[in-house]
Amino acid sequence: SPTNAIAIDFNEESQRHIVTVPKFLPSDDQDNDDTYPSLLHRIHIVPLLTDKETSDLLQLARTYATENQSWDQQDSSRHVSYQTVDFAIEESIQISQYLGQSGINFEERIFSALSEAYDVDEDDLSFLDLFCASYEVKETDDATTSESDEGRDTMDRLAVHRDGSLLSFTVLLSPLEEFEGGGTVFDALGDVEVDDDNNSILQAPGIIQSPQAGYATLHSGKLLHGGHVVAKGQRIVLVGFVDVHERNIKPGVLGNAAKEWGRNDVRTFWNQRRLSLSKRQHQCDLEGKIDEEQQPLWKLNNWRYLSKDTAERRLISNEGRSYFGKNSVIPNNTLKRIEGRASLEKIRRRRLVTEDRLLRDILLPREERGDKVEEDEEGEWLEVDPNDMDGLLLGWDGGEESDTSSA
Repeated sequence: SPTNAIAIDFNEESQRHIVTVPKFLPSDDQDNDDTYPSLLHRIHIVPLLTDKETSDLLQLARTYATENQSWDQQDSSRHVSYQTVDFAIEESIQISQYLGQSGINFEERIFSALSEAYDVDEDDLSFLDLFCASYEVKETDDATTSESDEGRDTMDRLAVHRDGSLLSFTVLLSPLEEFEGGGTVFDALGDVEVDDDNNSILQAPGIIQSPQAGYATLHSGKLLHGGHVVAKGQRIVLVGFVDVHERNIKPGVLGNAAKEWGRNDVRTFWNQRRLSLSKRQHQCDLEGKIDEEQQPLWKLNNWRYLSKDTAERRLISNEGRSYFGKNSVIPNNTLKRIEGRASLEKIRRRRLVTEDRLLRDILLPREERGDKVEEDEEGEWLEVDPNDMDGLLLGWDGGEESDTSSA
């Protein structure tokens, strides 16, 4: 089981904070003794923008969002699974120019920070997405809702999820005095005991909060994380998903992790069904409609692909083989085993173990990374004699007869 102890390092000269997430792989797993902590177990909170750059970028973002109503509705087209209130940076010419090489050269600066933190060459990094998101407290009292707020579908938090990128970052743009709450919450830090110091970089339960605007939180996008609820005001952030060139990635690691996470999703669904049906059954028990020894609510609804109750199957069942009929009920001992695997805490532990293994294995050591193969964006036109094409130029009508029968 993981320890509640956690490493939080601070470099006074660079003002860099580093939070290392706990390990979850069993201690007797000898194959992973020397792989913790990997670089991806570390979350970096670093100063990235100056006060003026942060203020200028915030003003540009607010102006664009106001003119285009970008922060009035949740975006269901760009982020389908986890909708956010945001706009893509590429949509704003002014912001793109300000972040570009003629402005503050943001890409070079953030890639440099990610390269230093995770030992990946800057040339191997590229943006999958770059957007500006808004989180603001939802007004529930009609008396405090202004006319300008009517019809707005904002959000004050974001459910835990994993990004499509291996690396991600969040840059805080809003001054701390403009909001309360917020921050990035990490499931792997949820059990960590933290001090009661309100100024700490880490708050319970597992929330990373930037010490001031202009700081960037760098982390692996495969860490389960979300946006903590904003209790007051508005929190505006610049978010990026960063792709890592495949030469740095160990094949099969992400696929294996995704399979395990998928199995956990099934267990979670089962748990939700279990709780719902147990609640209904308990209510029926209170009303005296169901015998305590029976479990009629746990019948198999979809049994068409299972062995049927036939005379032949009954004969086989006497030899230890089971069969299912339309009114079959899950046996108590089987149900208890399924419920044990569907425990929310056990599901979470399995998920964290899989996450821990991925963070250790997915990045190849430098000596095992191959050369980067550059993809030509545009070919080069060359003049070629048809007689030198050896029959590969089909349909040539250049004067001399060409044999294309062997092409």
